[in-house]
Amino acid sequence: MLVLVGSGLWVGCNMVGGAFEYDPDDLQKNLSAEARALMDQAFEDIEPSARRDYHTHILGMNTELNGTFVNEGWQSPWNGLIHYIQFEVYKSSAVITDEEQADAQYLTRLKDLIQNMPHPGKFGIMAFDYFHNEQGQPDPLLTTFHVPNEYVMKIVQEDPEFFFPIVSIHPYRNDATTILQRYAEQGVRFVKWLPNAMGIHPASETMKDKLEAYYEIMRKYDMVLISHTGDEKATEAEEFQNLGNPLFLRKALDIGVKVVMAHVASLGECQEEDANICRPGTPYIDVAIQMLEEPQYKKLLFADISALTQDNRKDHLNTVLANTAIHSQLINGSDYPLPAVNIVIQTRTLESSGYITAQERESLNEIYDYNPLLFDFVLKRTLRHTETGAKFPHSVFLEHPLLPTG
Repeated sequence: MLVLVGSGLWVGCNMVGGAFEYDPDDLQKNLSAEARALMDQAFEDIEPSARRDYHTHILGMNTELNGTFVNEGWQSPWNGLIHYIQFEVYKSSAVITDEEQADAQYLTRLKDLIQNMPHPGKFGIMAFDYFHNEQGQPDPLLTTFHVPNEYVMKIVQEDPEFFFPIVSIHPYRNDATTILQRYAEQGVRFVKWLPNAMGIHPASETMKDKLEAYYEIMRKYDMVLISHTGDEKATEAEEFQNLGNPLFLRKALDIGVKVVMAHVASLGECQEEDANICRPGTPYIDVAIQMLEEPQYKKLLFADISALTQDNRKDHLNTVLANTAIHSQLINGSDYPLPAVNIVIQTRTLESSGYITAQERESLNEIYDYNPLLFDFVLKRTLRHTETGAKFPHSVFLEHPLLPTG
């Protein structure tokens, strides 16, 4: 019985996870004329060398080899069935079939997808620091996954034509500024935070001295903070969801740090505990858009459109598409491997909502079956405002002139 249950679970995870039918290298010779035309249209006005994806995750679980880590609570059904299923879906989407080779399989799959895109451009790959407490100590029990900076740097050094580094350094660490400056002096210009999952309050009064010293180094070296905004659903974060409030990033901005609000804060709303800075119930995305419109932040504040096509966020696409005043501050990010999770992006509901046509849906599904990373790009270039027909400008998908070269 246990074997049957396990087999059924594996099949189910693969159905909602990867559910791919073909190899990426078969796309060019097998794609239908309609899907090929849609793909070619997506690359119009896109300078290949300038194309950028600022939000690509690196995952792994081979700790002894690369220092990568996945919380044990996500690796066994006995520690929590929901998290176990979620992790099995992630593995399916990344085509990880052997946990002992997980890091290599993940990276091989990612590179395979990139190399089989017509014009790959470059991808910012993200490290991910441990959750740290206010004493600066890491807490693996509160950490969903960890990807060391050294591992990301190694990958970039091996394939600089495809990747640029985004390091992750928790600001509460006692050595945070030392490490940050070391990477800054090596030319690294992007830093990743996920406050809800890492336990970072970007404007904490208690940690004021550490934060200000950290922000000063970032400003000095023109480093960019890519910080998750809004609620977080892909990792364990329920206890700290309010840390995704975009208003907390004003602290960094007012010091002069360039900030990218990942996902345009497209999930969640202001909480009672933060009533002193925003009205409870106000959608975080409204707060984020208001911040993007503020004149003093026009050259400092940006947002990436990663995850906006996901089914639980798609209703905000019209809002972002309609606000043309902020389009010059938008950049692209795939949030890979999430576009490869079959259940996350529902082309059926995107069609029924009016963002894409039935023919476009059919072609996009075909592209997904070969290359979900390419699918993510073509979808974002194809979708349109359901009433006006407005699309994201092509500049969103290129290297941003106000951000450091990736």
